[in-house]
Amino acid sequence: MTKTKELHKEIISKFNILRNESLALHTNIKIGGIADYLTVVDDQDKFVELYHICQGKNIRFLVLGHGTNVFFADEGFRGIVFVINFKRINLVDETTVRVESGAALSELNRFCIANCLTGFEFSSGIPGTVGGAIYGNAGAYGKNIGECLQGARVLTADGNVIKVTKDFFKFAYRHSDLKENNDIVLEADLKFEKGDYNDILHKVREIRSIRYKKLPHWSISTAGSFFKNLKDEKGNSVAAAVYLDAVDSKHTAVGDAGVHIKHANIFYNKGHASARDVLELEKILRERVLEKFNIRLQREVMYIKS
Repeated sequence: MTKTKELHKEIISKFNILRNESLALHTNIKIGGIADYLTVVDDQDKFVELYHICQGKNIRFLVLGHGTNVFFADEGFRGIVFVINFKRINLVDETTVRVESGAALSELNRFCIANCLTGFEFSSGIPGTVGGAIYGNAGAYGKNIGECLQGARVLTADGNVIKVTKDFFKFAYRHSDLKENNDIVLEADLKFEKGDYNDILHKVREIRSIRYKKLPHWSISTAGSFFKNLKDEKGNSVAAAVYLDAVDSKHTAVGDAGVHIKHANIFYNKGHASARDVLELEKILRERVLEKFNIRLQREVMYIKS
């Protein structure tokens, strides 16, 4: 890939842009080489301004939240990485919440509890940001964020800021059209219902307890569920972990990339794992499942090439 064009030092200073930043510092699984440029952006308008600058200079860019469901190539990233950090949360009306895309799901979850809003309890314990959750239509226990979304403010791939409705995203299982059109959510309106504070809190604590029992501790370096869940002949959801357990995934490792003992579908970094380690581990487990069940697993975690 060709070398990234140099950014003028005044632009670097204005937007607090870092040069040659380790991407391992910005992903939960702590894997990734060096980015040519990286900046943490805490204001929507500044983000749009810098986006337009990069467009005008034809500089490759990538938008990142908390980096909980992604790993980068060992060769790094040729271009600039925007880490989204604008995260205001406000009530629009009694049951509608307007939230900026950099807000953590955990913060939105707490906001809903404090305002007696029910319908978002399923997100309890899910890491990452609202923007990332919309991008991948994150969900759990049969519910997803796409069901809550009412409308959004979006920066389109060609640089226009527009308001859209839910239909714009064409939500499907772990999918939105953002993966196809490269548009970026700036903020979203999510619709909930009024509920009882104690009932909501009890449900949140119950879900968190379930997650904490079956998933690695938050301090473990993972990228979440590695493969997408599947459907059986009747259309019922079947966890990828069912097939991975059956091929002894929990006792499989490549270098410092291994499968966590608590969950057959979660890869983790034991200390110094590389992207190559993860990709080789993925290949081994894909082949085992294909050979035993004639099923092709699809990666849910995003892999960003240099």
